[in-house]
Amino acid sequence: MDDFLVTCLQAATPIWLAALAGMFAQRSGILHLGLEGLMLSGAFAATATAIKTGSIVLAIGVAVAVNLALSLLFWLLVTRFKANVLIVGLGLSLTAAGATGYALVAFFDTEAAIQSPVGLPRPLSGVGGPLGNLSVLTFAAIGLTWLSWWTIRRTRAGLKLSACGSDPFAARSAGVPVDRYRLAALQVGGLLCALAGTELSLAQVQSFSDNIAQGRGYLAFAAVLLGGVAPVGVSVAALFFGSAAAFGIQSQLDFNGALPPQFVLMLPYVVTIVAISATALVKRRRGEGPAVILERTL
Repeated sequence: MDDFLVTCLQAATPIWLAALAGMFAQRSGILHLGLEGLMLSGAFAATATAIKTGSIVLAIGVAVAVNLALSLLFWLLVTRFKANVLIVGLGLSLTAAGATGYALVAFFDTEAAIQSPVGLPRPLSGVGGPLGNLSVLTFAAIGLTWLSWWTIRRTRAGLKLSACGSDPFAARSAGVPVDRYRLAALQVGGLLCALAGTELSLAQVQSFSDNIAQGRGYLAFAAVLLGGVAPVGVSVAALFFGSAAAFGIQSQLDFNGALPPQFVLMLPYVVTIVAISATALVKRRRGEGPAVILERTL
């Protein structure tokens, strides 16, 4: 049981961090479909820097810097150039998928996985047991969830951020600089996605391979919707998806590979579809209307 819980936390952590990023963006009024791309960019930047410098601190710093720049570009496109936010998000994810694959060949002359000599620290590695396999970012995700809740529920900035998403016209009338709050939300999201990407590449396998995210950014986006755009709900949804992935991995081990690997890979996504469909059905029966994903007015 302990092994399963640890596997669940390991699988959930990158989704968890990226889901918090998507929550901040959606709180500000932006549906962020670029989470996948930011995770890939952060994962590659962190791994490449770790290989070149051997420093995990520099690896995280470069990953954060890259994602802050990409988040700034995202903000400019959707606010200054009035581009469609959904198209920009998808474009960011698709571009990052191609760009990181190209950079893998350009910088390391290989299409195979690149191995890092350093990985994320594991705070409980000295105590033994399965908990020793958890990286520092798993514990950071717990603290960041509380910090996100406190910021949104207990600070004036958090209330203003929520107002930017729920009624941007009223927020502007009250003197709230909506575009600045959206920029801040996207920058926070860029930082969190950098941590998510670093967790993917430097926590367990300590390597980067082409398309390492494998749709986890889209799972994070689904977790935002399923969790009601609230820190605790989003975190629970991310853990739910992580448990689905952990169940697939554990099933493969228990049945000695009798289950097709394709089944293991598709399980989290099947669970996502079922969970969102069930949530939409419950809302419809309660009279809350259909769960339609719409672009908010920017």
